[in-house]
Amino acid sequence: MKKISIIGAGQAGLYLGISLVDAGYSVTIYADRTPEEVLNSKIPATATLFPDALQLEKDLGLNFWDEDFLGTQKYVNKICDDRGNIKLNISANLETSWKAIDLRIQLSVWMEEFSRRGGKLIFQKMTLEDLEKCHPNSDLVIVSVGKGSLAQLFERDEQKSQYQKPQRHVAAMLAELDPIYSETFEVMSIADVGEIFQFPFYDKDKNIVRAVVVEAYPNGAIDLFSGIKSAEELLTLIKQVIQKYAPWNYEHIRDTKAIDNLSWLCGAITPKVRKPVAHFKSGEIVMGIGDVVILNDPIAAQGANNAIKMADLVARRIIERGDRPFDEFWRQRVFDEFWEYSQYVNLLSGCLLAPGDSVQSITIAMAENPEVTRDVLNGFNHPPSLYPWYFHPEEAQKYLEQKKMAVYC
Repeated sequence: MKKISIIGAGQAGLYLGISLVDAGYSVTIYADRTPEEVLNSKIPATATLFPDALQLEKDLGLNFWDEDFLGTQKYVNKICDDRGNIKLNISANLETSWKAIDLRIQLSVWMEEFSRRGGKLIFQKMTLEDLEKCHPNSDLVIVSVGKGSLAQLFERDEQKSQYQKPQRHVAAMLAELDPIYSETFEVMSIADVGEIFQFPFYDKDKNIVRAVVVEAYPNGAIDLFSGIKSAEELLTLIKQVIQKYAPWNYEHIRDTKAIDNLSWLCGAITPKVRKPVAHFKSGEIVMGIGDVVILNDPIAAQGANNAIKMADLVARRIIERGDRPFDEFWRQRVFDEFWEYSQYVNLLSGCLLAPGDSVQSITIAMAENPEVTRDVLNGFNHPPSLYPWYFHPEEAQKYLEQKKMAVYC
């Protein structure tokens, strides 16, 4: 029986571990916190999952919240100028729902499920020395911890990494649910200022609340969130931002209260791609997955989806490998296969962080043509479907001309 060691109990690590345990592998996951500690920690993200990733979870029997939470059924994007005037209003019903599940409840339940299915869970904060000690007892060691010294083992891939610094400063929190957000994912895009997202969210206490996320241009008009000490302080600032830049929305947040003082975060991410194989001086090698190797700004909501999809591919390739060794060539080839998909995730994120003229033209067309809106929204679920028309100006022009002809016909 092949023995697999996974460092990190996030979405990628747990999904991979459960997949392999179900296939008969001996799997050990090293987690730095117990399920109870995860459940009672500060919120790490407000991740939204799209249909393909949700289906992968369902296939593995990990969709424990389907009956309690229907998720997002409608998408709204209001494009505004920097004075709060709405210039475009995009609205569409989703073909399949999106869902945002609190990672604290998701990961704590998945950890227990991994153990229940036969996996071995060890609670230990791993050092580089600990990581190297895993090799004698493992056929494959995988790192799925996106932060800290273990992630730094993996060399930045300069060819695939576009950015040297964060493109947005992010603030997010959970607040009381307003009825208009019970099934609507709303984006407020404010020219040269940033974006505000509000959407239904299933929290760690099994309540449906509202997630509010602000993506601010660094040093811009709404980059106000450094030094925040509490959820109440953050909510007060968010209310002020909405009152000034989206006054038509203010009534829906004016009297809203924060859920608690653990359900908020502020930070920034420098998008990057790292090489998938790291080397020790001893000659041992480890493989990275998820945020360890592909890290994007949350503006396109792709991080959690990428984690699940990459873990699914790696699991399938491990199983196909059979008794053959997991050499460096195999590890690189598996990453390259996933990059064939994920390169379009990175392109999508880049287009949203700095939308060029062609992306702006597509956005305008979304307000006029439901087919364009459908194509773009489906692209969030499967970014390769946006190629080439969303990413290249000449192809965008051809695409828009075809859509105009279809409308006139």
